[in-house]
Amino acid sequence: MSQKPVAHRLLAFLGGHWRMAVLQLCLAVAGTLLMFVFPGVTRWFIDEIIPQKRADLIAKAAGLALLAFTGREVLFYFRTRVNAAFEQRMTFDLRGRLHRKIAQMPARWFDRQSTGDVLARMADDVPATQRIILEGIEQGVTALLQILITAGFMLMANASFTLILLAPVPLLAAGGWIYARLLAPRAKQAREAGGALSAMLFDTIAGIRQIKSFTSEEVQQERFNAVSRHLQAIHQRMMAAAAIYGPLMTLLGNVGLVLLLAVGSWWTIDGRMTLGELTQFLLLIGFLYEPITRLHGVNQNMVNGLAAARRVFEVLDEAGAEDLTAGSPVGEVQGRIEFRKVTFGYKEERPVIEGIDVTVEPRQTVAIVGATGSGKSTLFQLLTRFYDPQSGNIFLDGNDISKLSKEGLRDAIGYVTQDSFLFATTVRENLLLGKADATEDELWQALKLACADEFVSRMEKGLDSDVGERGMKLSGGERQRLSMARVFLKNAPILLLDEATSSVDNKSEHLIQQALRSLRQNRTSLVIAHRLSTIVEADRIYVMRLGRVLAHGTHSELILSCPYYAELAALAFDAKA
Repeated sequence: MSQKPVAHRLLAFLGGHWRMAVLQLCLAVAGTLLMFVFPGVTRWFIDEIIPQKRADLIAKAAGLALLAFTGREVLFYFRTRVNAAFEQRMTFDLRGRLHRKIAQMPARWFDRQSTGDVLARMADDVPATQRIILEGIEQGVTALLQILITAGFMLMANASFTLILLAPVPLLAAGGWIYARLLAPRAKQAREAGGALSAMLFDTIAGIRQIKSFTSEEVQQERFNAVSRHLQAIHQRMMAAAAIYGPLMTLLGNVGLVLLLAVGSWWTIDGRMTLGELTQFLLLIGFLYEPITRLHGVNQNMVNGLAAARRVFEVLDEAGAEDLTAGSPVGEVQGRIEFRKVTFGYKEERPVIEGIDVTVEPRQTVAIVGATGSGKSTLFQLLTRFYDPQSGNIFLDGNDISKLSKEGLRDAIGYVTQDSFLFATTVRENLLLGKADATEDELWQALKLACADEFVSRMEKGLDSDVGERGMKLSGGERQRLSMARVFLKNAPILLLDEATSSVDNKSEHLIQQALRSLRQNRTSLVIAHRLSTIVEADRIYVMRLGRVLAHGTHSELILSCPYYAELAALAFDAKA
């Protein structure tokens, strides 16, 4: 996406806030017009009041100048207030759109994205993007208006003299255009390098325990320094260009000042101008070249901002966002699940599972076992439609789930994932994800079912206690039990438990299994587990190896008929095996 389409997109985005933009523009125009009162008053003093000794006009002229200054400051106050409100609305709107789009992207999109880079687009690129629009109006448009109004005022005062003073302006405009063309690719590189640096920092923070456990702080520092040096080199090249651009533009502007003094003095001596008129032009040329200087800064910020906007629009324009409501409604769920010849790979050329056939009858509990990497969790990813299979079909109550709405499908499933993710908020807010309108009693009942009520009641603020980032204020077992409580609260007809008791002690596991028994009586449950206490109670067990179903049956049947299952039981299950 080149700069021009990005600029058009920004203007279209601005259209949603046109009232505030117009108000800000009107305040800027009014404030600019008041600037010309003082040069006019100055000329009045020099050419009339002082030569004619009109002391009676001093108070009137001074009052007019003071009134203009006061009016400008009042208008500036309102401009500041409007600008602040405009800025926050723009940021809120753009950041909200980006967050919504990110949340709607399918799981496969996140597989190929760097988390740190996505965060950089949200935290850094969104503010830089909205600054383009704000500076475009607050600085760019107002500066252009000031230049045009000042030039018009000067032309009316003395057209010949003004044309001489405007001689450097085309050179200034050409310099700005060349600078923007040269800087744009470097600004894009700087934004991308900044995103890579954010990704590196995110990895350091997320993996700090691994870094410390392997005492690899210095290795990680070297990796960080390499990325940081790349960003440093790009910024140095940008600053080198700015070091040439800024002084050159200032020099061209100063040429206009020299022309004013030289030609103005000559014409004043020659009688073609009055001293008051020359003084008026000395003040007006400041009003002319000051906004030109301001535009140089705006130009640099616009180039950087357009690079940031391009990164924001790249995400907003991403194809494949999930439409959660598309498809047929799910209706009342009986709970029959069937995988037919399902093949899937996170990379299409490398299947994770091949030709999978699994059948789960309503209200059955089916366990899936196998070594790490055999594809067990992938089945859950496909059943929830985080991914769709490359071939084969998955059915719920005889309906192909690819034809059902994702919203309805996921509402029918309670999923406890292996990583037991908790949000950096309170226990209550984490539980309410399961049921937004849950009562206090329902929350505690869900905690009780998950054997989590005891430790939550001991926390300082109970349900309103903060769990920390990713639940790090809790132990692994406590995080897992809260995740289970959230699913119990959802009360979905289908349960997916991905090693849901892997971090729970034996006592808590026994209590959870009792709760699970009552839940399973009227629900279809799929369980991935490595503990025998979960496996032996299953109505059917599917044994997976290298992405295929090796065998299926009850625990006792598989012990006798499947040597691989017997081996897994001996190595990985508890003493009951």
